[in-house]
Amino acid sequence: MHFRNRKIVSRPEVRDIGKDCPPGLMPIQSELMRRLFWHRGIRDERELDYSLTNMLNPDGLHNREEATEILSRAIVEDRRIMIVGDYDVDGATATTLGIRVLNAFGAGHVRYLVPDRFKHGYGLSKEIAEEALRQEPELVVTVDNGISSIEGVETLKNQGVKVLITDHHLPGEYLPQADAILNPNQKDCQFESKNLAGVGVMFYLLIMVRRNLIENGWFEASGLKPPNLANYLDLVALGTVADVVPLDRNNRILVSQGLSRIRAGKCCRGILALLEISKRKSEEVASTDLAFAVAPRLNAAGRLDNITIGIECLLSDSDEQAREYATRLDQINMKRRDIEKSMKEDALKIIGDLSPSDFIGSNSDPELMQRICLYDAKFHQGLNGLIASRMKDLTGLPVVVFSQLEDGSLTGSARSIDGLHIRDLLDRIACQNPELIIRFGGHAMAAGLTIDQERFEQFRAAYLKEVRAYINEHGDVETVETDGMLHADEINLENAQAIADVTTWGKSFPMPTFFGRFYVQHARVVGNHHLKLQLAAKNLETRLDAIVFNVVGEDEKIPSLKHIEAVYRLEVNEYMDRKRLQLLIENFTPI
Repeated sequence: MHFRNRKIVSRPEVRDIGKDCPPGLMPIQSELMRRLFWHRGIRDERELDYSLTNMLNPDGLHNREEATEILSRAIVEDRRIMIVGDYDVDGATATTLGIRVLNAFGAGHVRYLVPDRFKHGYGLSKEIAEEALRQEPELVVTVDNGISSIEGVETLKNQGVKVLITDHHLPGEYLPQADAILNPNQKDCQFESKNLAGVGVMFYLLIMVRRNLIENGWFEASGLKPPNLANYLDLVALGTVADVVPLDRNNRILVSQGLSRIRAGKCCRGILALLEISKRKSEEVASTDLAFAVAPRLNAAGRLDNITIGIECLLSDSDEQAREYATRLDQINMKRRDIEKSMKEDALKIIGDLSPSDFIGSNSDPELMQRICLYDAKFHQGLNGLIASRMKDLTGLPVVVFSQLEDGSLTGSARSIDGLHIRDLLDRIACQNPELIIRFGGHAMAAGLTIDQERFEQFRAAYLKEVRAYINEHGDVETVETDGMLHADEINLENAQAIADVTTWGKSFPMPTFFGRFYVQHARVVGNHHLKLQLAAKNLETRLDAIVFNVVGEDEKIPSLKHIEAVYRLEVNEYMDRKRLQLLIENFTPI
């Protein structure tokens, strides 16, 4: 088992919230729930009102008039519209949303095209633009991509095709010369939330187009009823959760509204089929179900095959057909797990017991370069990001994993640690080493890049330099933030259920975790890799069931565990229609 030095800290402690509670502050919540919400910045119960009336107004979006006019005119003039998506869940849901809503608006010629990860690479590249031109579109609308597609946009514009970009990724120094760009992260955009996923940006565009078409009498003239866009929030919720964007209040509204529709069965057949095949109850669905059951099955298609399978699943209006697609997606996901397992084993042989302390004051070390910047000819490019994420979690270091493309170049996925903006790091490397990186893009925590194979060692050295500089400045101990220690009487099924009833936990609104010290009464391996524990705690009369997932290696013996310090979650474990309390341990250290 791999144990890493971590500093456990509690979110700011709040004592006796009730005494100083301002009017309206969560009067009906339990003491624990009020504490948890307070830790997450909630000061007024109205902030937990996720009614659609509290959604941000789209009027703050930059270029909203131009974008709305371009798409509205294409519908009214019956133009050939092509949506160019992305091969992840955010891109798939945004593509599906666009097709479904534009058809409901009365658009007569709507098609979609999604890049093949292995053939085209990411986004509106020159190659995918040339493929799009074969279908003679008059308007290309990008979803979840396009902000860095300078060559792709130029290729389309040279052939007289209008281009409307909807994206949420961070812009580079230069923008493509599209007819309009809708992106809350572009300069001069006054939209209050910068955290919309790609599907969220598309949703806002469609809101504005609907309003424009109503004002201009389009629906009345066409004999159509304006669709209620709230009916498509299941797709927005799925894409938002899957893309792990910060769940600020606006995103929580979108997710909460989407989840409520899924729970009521008022959602696309594909989501219901994916929940069914993953053995999740749609009537009890939460954001975690979308993140850990539905999203991985859709993402697997984009990683190993073609995300078109996922899009067609979400587009299906037939229960039988949706189940067929869901079954195929589940099979692809099982294959993905097998490949991931093999890649992870290979990566672990390289990583070893690497930790941030290895970088403090170190001189240039080829072994360190190899262990944070991994490449193996056997690596599957569709799983680079997953493996980088797994290795980042194990080491507490930002990791890049590369695999080889058909043309011989290398494609890499980087996953970062809190505080280190990985896209900015790549930008610094690119500025200091012209022509080293062919292209790159991404967010603070995740990024992708392409380099020439012969420049791999040069990139490794530059990457190591940047990572070492960060570690030397900020220290070598990973900080794990929790909601503190629970009193013995707070560790109960009622509190676990209250936490589970909040459906919108996610990034920047994290699922509550707690810290505790326990005596291990019994430990055994279940499912080959999971550790099942029975714990006792001071002042707690009952014994606690606990589980740690994916902590036991192949043929590894359980170490002697007597006392542990653990970061854990309160979980409702339901079996045979009986609910019991279980601690889900995220990490622990023997003491």
